[in-house]
Amino acid sequence: MKLLSAIALAAALTVTAAPAFAADPLSECVDLSASHVVRRAGENAVAIQDGAQYYRAEMRYGCSDLGYSAKLKISADKQEGRLCPQGSKLATQRDLCSISRVEKIDEQAFKRYIKR
Repeated sequence: MKLLSAIALAAALTVTAAPAFAADPLSECVDLSASHVVRRAGENAVAIQDGAQYYRAEMRYGCSDLGYSAKLKISADKQEGRLCPQGSKLATQRDLCSISRVEKIDEQAFKRYIKR
C-alpha cells in the first residue's frame, strides 16, 4: 500500500512539475511588423515574436531546410509578414514549407521553444 501511495505521489509531482505551454489557436490573420523575429523551435516548428505578441507555427510534414537556414520568412495570401490560421507558408533559403497549425503563446513559452 505504501508503494502505491509513493507511486501516486511521484506521478502527481511529475505532472505538476511539467512546464505548461500556454497556447491558443490563432483565429484570424495577423500582419506582422517589419521587426518581427522568426526562430527555430524544434524540428518541425518556428516561434515568432512580434513586439509583445508571440506565436508558434508548426509544419505537419516538416521542413527539410529549417535547421540550416539563416533566413526564415512567414507569408500568407502571397503577402510576406502575414500569418494566418490556414494557408501560411515558411520560406527558408531553399524550401517553402506549409504551416499546418498556428498558436498564440506567451513569452515564457517562446523562450522555452527557442531553446529546443
